[in-house]
Amino acid sequence: MRETGGPVERGLAATVVGDLLVNTSIIHDDVLDRDPVRRGRPALWAAYGAEYALMVGDALLGLAFSLLGEQSHPRAHQALRMMSDGWSRLCAGQVRDTGQEGRTGTSLEQAVAVNEAKAADGLRGVFCLPVLFTDATSEQAEAVGRYGFHFGMAAQYHNDLTDVWPTLDRGRAPGGDIRRRKMTPMVTAALASGHRDSELLAAYYGGHGEPGEEVAAVAVLIDRCGGRAWTVAQNLKHMRLAAEHLRKADPPAALYDDLLATGARYLA
Repeated sequence: MRETGGPVERGLAATVVGDLLVNTSIIHDDVLDRDPVRRGRPALWAAYGAEYALMVGDALLGLAFSLLGEQSHPRAHQALRMMSDGWSRLCAGQVRDTGQEGRTGTSLEQAVAVNEAKAADGLRGVFCLPVLFTDATSEQAEAVGRYGFHFGMAAQYHNDLTDVWPTLDRGRAPGGDIRRRKMTPMVTAALASGHRDSELLAAYYGGHGEPGEEVAAVAVLIDRCGGRAWTVAQNLKHMRLAAEHLRKADPPAALYDDLLATGARYLA
């Protein structure tokens, strides 16, 4: 791969496709989770209605498939298959994520599998698609894909943490996962910790109705039962693995530094 010139330029369209996919997933995710704020502003569904937001997301997805399908390259069919498979896994993960809300019997393995499907598998394709249209070898493309997978896992763990303990740059309403009784890996790890307060945590997640002031107390229980520390460790582990695979891909130095800088924003 070169930093400038034809091989890299051939990946520009696929880069745009990846951006369209990411924004489609964000729009749909906000509708599913009823998150009212995105990047410090009203989410699309909150501003214009869920129906409008879903149609915009579908239109962006259609545009992504159309743009990728227009590319004349020996790997174009492989790229389309990768995009389709990744999107199908993302949708399956979102369905399981919603279906597990409030189900305290959800295992840690099941919760992690949801994160892999709805976040990591999607970003694996987003990062890998542009590389397929360059002169990168199959080994380089695979390494970039693994980088995207682990970066996606790290970013999702970061998102799980900042939903409960917001950072200044989060730009989203806090506590949404707790209010929806979402069985994130952080929660399932806390429930399985054996800590004496895990029963109090299970009582909340097995309950019903709109929560009130107990949201803050639940956050304390998650932390006390080890969920926060476990999630921080997972974030750091996947960031380390992402960096290792990125080195194996041997991208141009400027791109390598840019990707590492991007990843640093998602460190726990």
